Amino acid sequence: MNKKKYKIKDFIELFLTFLFIGIFSIGGGPTMLTLLQAQLVDKKKWINNDELAEMTAIAESTPGPIAINLATYLGYKRLGFFGAFTATLAVVITPFTLMFFISMFLENALSVNAISYAFIGIKVGVVFLLLRVSYTLIKTTKKDLGGILLLITTLTIFVTFTVFSIVFSAIYFILIGAGIGLLIYGVIPKKKLEKKESKK
Repeated sequence: MNKKKYKIKDFIELFLTFLFIGIFSIGGGPTMLTLLQAQLVDKKKWINNDELAEMTAIAESTPGPIAINLATYLGYKRLGFFGAFTATLAVVITPFTLMFFISMFLENALSVNAISYAFIGIKVGVVFLLLRVSYTLIKTTKKDLGGILLLITTLTIFVTFTVFSIVFSAIYFILIGAGIGLLIYGVIPKKKLEKKESKK
């Protein structure tokens, strides 16, 4: 069995792509999805929107920051084990370096009005990016009755808990979502298929 051979330029391109994503992924992992879509789906054509949505679900469901999980997953998909290492290194190296130096001077930096105002503007930009990511994921998600019910249920629970300040771990949201998904797309279709076969 011949192993697929990768070129150095492929690793350089992968590294520079995720380095760019890492530099401008302000606001955490979810905002990274906007850049991932622009770079990997629209520009590079390495994956499509459906694959991005599936990878996001996997990255969110596994331990660790979503940005690192996505970089590792996409790097491996693109160039195997060393691709995963390259993409992960590229996406964390700039944020880690910046946070290291910022943490040393954060208190003094925030006392400067210009920097404090800049952070307020960044927060607004992050909200916009999160809304855009949400729209993108909703648009690319499978449109069927089960998916719509799952979306409405999740939004209703989230808004209700937020309004009434009910503390509910995100872990439970993930587990409940997984359970509903298994029920809607696994158990119910299987039972319907078994009924059809029994009638024949």
